[in-house]
Amino acid sequence: MIRGGKMTNHGKVRRLVAWGLVGIGVLLPGFIHAADTPETLNGGPLPSGFKFYPATHSVAIERTGLSMADGTQMAVTFFKPADASASRKVPIVVAMLPYRKDDEFYAVDHGIYSYLAARGIAGARIDIRGTGGSDGRLVDREYSDQELDDLEFAIGKLAALPWCNGRIGLQGKSWAGFNALMMAMRQPPALKALLVAHASQDIYANDVHNIDGILHLDIFSQEMETDNIIPKSPNYPLDSAYFTDRFDREPWIFTYLRHQRDGTFWRDGRSLFTAYDRVKVPIYAIGGLLDGYRDFVPALLDHVKAPVKAEIGPWNHAWPNDGSPGPNYNNWQTAVRWWKQWLSDEDTGILREPRLTAFVRDTLPANDDYAVTPGSFQGFNWPISQLMSEKFYLEVDGSLGPKAGKGGTLTIPCVPDAGIDVGSWWGERTPDLRNDTAGAVVFDSAPMTESRVLVGQPSVWLKASAEAPQANWVARLEDVHPDGAVTFVTGGAINGTQRESRTHPKAIAPGEVLELRFPLHFTTYTFTAGHRVRVVVSNTQFPMLWPTPYRQPTRLQVGAGVSGIQLPFVKSTGQPANYLLKAVELPVPADFQLLAGSLGDAPPPSVTREGGWTTVGQNEEQAWKIGTASFLDQEAVEYRVNTVDPAQAGFRGHGRVVVKKDGREVEVKTEIRVVSDAENFDVTAYRTVSENGVVRGENQWRRKIPRDFQ
Repeated sequence: MIRGGKMTNHGKVRRLVAWGLVGIGVLLPGFIHAADTPETLNGGPLPSGFKFYPATHSVAIERTGLSMADGTQMAVTFFKPADASASRKVPIVVAMLPYRKDDEFYAVDHGIYSYLAARGIAGARIDIRGTGGSDGRLVDREYSDQELDDLEFAIGKLAALPWCNGRIGLQGKSWAGFNALMMAMRQPPALKALLVAHASQDIYANDVHNIDGILHLDIFSQEMETDNIIPKSPNYPLDSAYFTDRFDREPWIFTYLRHQRDGTFWRDGRSLFTAYDRVKVPIYAIGGLLDGYRDFVPALLDHVKAPVKAEIGPWNHAWPNDGSPGPNYNNWQTAVRWWKQWLSDEDTGILREPRLTAFVRDTLPANDDYAVTPGSFQGFNWPISQLMSEKFYLEVDGSLGPKAGKGGTLTIPCVPDAGIDVGSWWGERTPDLRNDTAGAVVFDSAPMTESRVLVGQPSVWLKASAEAPQANWVARLEDVHPDGAVTFVTGGAINGTQRESRTHPKAIAPGEVLELRFPLHFTTYTFTAGHRVRVVVSNTQFPMLWPTPYRQPTRLQVGAGVSGIQLPFVKSTGQPANYLLKAVELPVPADFQLLAGSLGDAPPPSVTREGGWTTVGQNEEQAWKIGTASFLDQEAVEYRVNTVDPAQAGFRGHGRVVVKKDGREVEVKTEIRVVSDAENFDVTAYRTVSENGVVRGENQWRRKIPRDFQ
């Protein structure tokens, strides 16, 4: 099964199963662990000059503090080669994020950074101020100025440690990948290279808050609301500092809903697309075809002048070593080679490999029920020289073809709850969509006479109009099998009010003809001979995209070449990726134990339709022990829309974390509610903290926030 592929594996989701903790291991100071061999993923020979790094160092782990410029103590865990010293200096790879290193990310950090340290590369894992084990007041947003200032200061301070060679790398998936790209724009002198997975060059339209410029409320919002009020590790005190610095801080949901359009909040020093030229350090970038952030990989290849090594695999929001579905490979050996190249001046052969390694998917089954994706990893130069884009035109008779026919107009009915089967991120699911055409117009090509391979970002152009002042347009690319089954390939959307500017949206005039152009998200796919290419155009994608307040249908002009799609086919495939090594099992700490409820898939989303309302629910649960301490984390969200009046929509989340340690139990509970009407979002956040069953604190916020072209 696709773990995390059923609407459960979101932007920064912290599920234990997503950590890849599939085995039991022991790592003790003085012992070398996580040995692996240079066996390639496909069994082919390694390329000439390939350098493989076995484990050669014992590993020492140290938990301590790091003083910031204002004296705030940040919690840091060092994973060091045991022989690192002033006479044997090593580089340090750093990750700073709020995903708590002493409890929630304890095991995954241990596995990754122990692997690197056993090969001569130290790691420093830091909790952002006001989170995890760090002192200070919780920051007011993701990637705040304070967070970036702290990270920049930490880079300089770590580089000056007597056992560091003065060279720092930033490494991270998701959050730590985001702030690594932002730090590259700041250019701290000691920063020499990045390794980023599932990050974004555009945090307005390519993050969990606004997908394609349209409001998206994610389970991540609920998860962070809960995480942000967990007391400081490792003792979880409920003292005055806890209430001042964490519990009484306004929830982030209000901050994000106050910024519904693009602008300086999203851009300045944060969105890389505004300042590609500021990046001077090499980047190893990783994406996944089932992940919402994959477009940052081709964006870096296109625009960053510094060396970029890029990989895109078939998995979800996970590292290649354990992403789902497979096949997987040992990206940590590649990471060692990357860091040795840039932080230790060793020629590892990594620069002689293709700039892009992409998993080229064969035709997929029209279901989520596969553990290994059919296809192969292939190496490409960039830009892809053998690319040959082809245009297909949308026709009035529902056909899709290379020649434009007679013009006409089609009506797109508004069905507020359409699109559920696609999931809540573009590409996270590949179910059979043959019956998911409500509220859409559908265009099918003739059967393919030969197999065609797609690699890149398709682009769509539409000529459309609306009677309402606001409308979204959604396009999906699908594969129609000869038996009628339909596989989702990729998709994209545009907020019609942002047709000219994301920073200055404007209402649509009734009947105004709009020229809409937008990309679909990066993909690879093989359309086999006998299959048909399908394009589905709609105005709704629920629950991924928040519904507009209007039910009026829109008009789509077709024929005469006015609406269509451009598909980036490759003339020939790339070269075999013999430089990818088999996945390895990372070490798991001896005192860590997963408990019942944490292994396997989260349950698929529930869908109910009753009394004119459609509700989609999802939940996650994880439980684990570290030594004698036990942890339980439960998160659940539901989305609602009124199918008669889509102005009435809602999001509701619940979170609960219980920590039991030394005969003491601390429990935090949170709830977020967002309810819309035609004009406003009514937002409520509620939280409590209890100790041994007695409520110690309770807070509630309620705000009415105007809709801003959402």
